[in-house]
Amino acid sequence: MEILTTDELDHQLIHALRLDPRVPFARFASLTGVSEQTAARRFRRLREHGVLRVHGLVDPFGNALGNWMVRIRARPDAAGPLADALAQRPDVSWVSLTAGGTEILCAAKSHTGHGTDGTQELLLRRLPHTKEVIDFTAQLVMHRFDDRLGSVGNLAELDEEQVTQIRSRALVRDPEAGPVTPIGPDDDALLAELRDDGRTPVARLAQATGWSPARVHRRLDELVRSGLFYFDLELAVELVGLGTQATIWLTVAPADLDRVGLELAEHKEIAYVAAISGSRNLMASAITRDPEHLYRYVTHDLGGIPGIQQIEISPILRRLKQAGSFMHDGRLAAPVS
Repeated sequence: MEILTTDELDHQLIHALRLDPRVPFARFASLTGVSEQTAARRFRRLREHGVLRVHGLVDPFGNALGNWMVRIRARPDAAGPLADALAQRPDVSWVSLTAGGTEILCAAKSHTGHGTDGTQELLLRRLPHTKEVIDFTAQLVMHRFDDRLGSVGNLAELDEEQVTQIRSRALVRDPEAGPVTPIGPDDDALLAELRDDGRTPVARLAQATGWSPARVHRRLDELVRSGLFYFDLELAVELVGLGTQATIWLTVAPADLDRVGLELAEHKEIAYVAAISGSRNLMASAITRDPEHLYRYVTHDLGGIPGIQQIEISPILRRLKQAGSFMHDGRLAAPVS
């Protein structure tokens, strides 16, 4: 797969979009000394090449949805077709093939209230008993360590002042936010537009919803600050030279779980870290340049953290789907409908 030629400005733009996926190009331009047109042109180039996309997504934690990390060991001839089928489900995301193509790793949502829905049937009834499945585990995501957002791997970064300027105006979850109207049918048009393109301008959102721009601003502010909705930057990391991805499963002493999770969240190699149920009670997504980089990270960085008792590494062979996009040949393809 051809690696797109990117430079420091592209990497700084990626960093800015991780901090605030809807950061105005004018603001990024003023902080980096380029024109607004240059910033917008760089974004369009990266998006058209399948390097990045911005999506608006319903947050399972704020909407009474359980979020499960599912590991499925399947027959070698069945793993690929099964992973493809899972990727088509709207309640399943982050679908990957690992372990030489015989293990599927994905995230699945389920309602946390009484009764069963289609996802719970997928998790607890149908999949474990199909002839293609050799082994099946589902672990509940109990807590995300997502307060830190920033650069990835060895990509160029914004400086501390630039980071502060972007973070100070970003629309983010506010733990102190009061109760708001839950997501309902009135929000469907708004959320559909943002699911397809999280950077859709407010004027276009107003047209799609029939609302005034002020109402759009107000509702977005409510949804994001309350934790019901969030904006996410998806990145095809291989296209910017980060060719080795892995899921790291850790066993951590319970008293150390919060400290270790927060420390991992500060590492540039870690894109996501969460506390989960089960004996492997912490999982992290690692993004590195190559296997040697991954080895150095595990032995030097992880190895030096007190409280980690065991580590298991699952290298990702192929990603089929991220949170809001399918993937094709390592590139972000059509958004999930």
